[in-house]
Amino acid sequence: MSISETAALVIQAGLGGVEMIPLDGSRQILGRLPHADIELDNPFVSRRHAEIVYRETEFTIRDLGSRNGTFVDGAKIDAIPRPLQGGETVEFGRGQVVARFAAGSSTITLQKSDGDGSPSKLTSTGAATITPRGVDVNHLTRDVLVDGVPVIPPLSGKDYLILELLSEHPGRAVSKDEIASRGWPESPAGTVTDQEIAQRLSRIRRRIEPDPSSPRYLESIRGFGYKLIGGKES
Repeated sequence: MSISETAALVIQAGLGGVEMIPLDGSRQILGRLPHADIELDNPFVSRRHAEIVYRETEFTIRDLGSRNGTFVDGAKIDAIPRPLQGGETVEFGRGQVVARFAAGSSTITLQKSDGDGSPSKLTSTGAATITPRGVDVNHLTRDVLVDGVPVIPPLSGKDYLILELLSEHPGRAVSKDEIASRGWPESPAGTVTDQEIAQRLSRIRRRIEPDPSSPRYLESIRGFGYKLIGGKES
């Protein structure tokens, strides 16, 4: 089996419901349908965003003049083809769509929730072993990483303060009063409404969840508050 038959983009964020995009040995345009061969259905992705090509023994990727850019391992690329060996993090649209490039003969393992809280595994061939590592909040740099991938642009203001609080108590239910105190220090106790808190947590969920409609990390505790699963502070 050739490398071209075992290559894939393992989706980590930005494409709800899509977990893996197989890549074949042809020239493939990634972007918005009907202008692309591979659909990246995200508003930050251009119609013809990037191109992946397999030639002889190597995959390459290049940007096609997209509005929001293509990044490989954090570095912005241009129209010059950039080789992909396997294991690279590829971002489309300034981190709005994040994938791991996998190619080779080893195994990709992608864990997800089956809805009952138990993990399931999606296994295929590829060069990297990819396992969700949770939400990592660095209180010194204020960086947030989800499964090892930086959240770009960074969280700021109340969003960061609230997520920092939740990361300080991973796995524990944090009350709405605690969240209000940390996120709205300028407001007297009891003046922050449940709706304001819910809207803010929904915004955070959209930034850190691969599929916000089916949360993996940020859980609502009805009538009480919220809990960060798999979170940690560094």
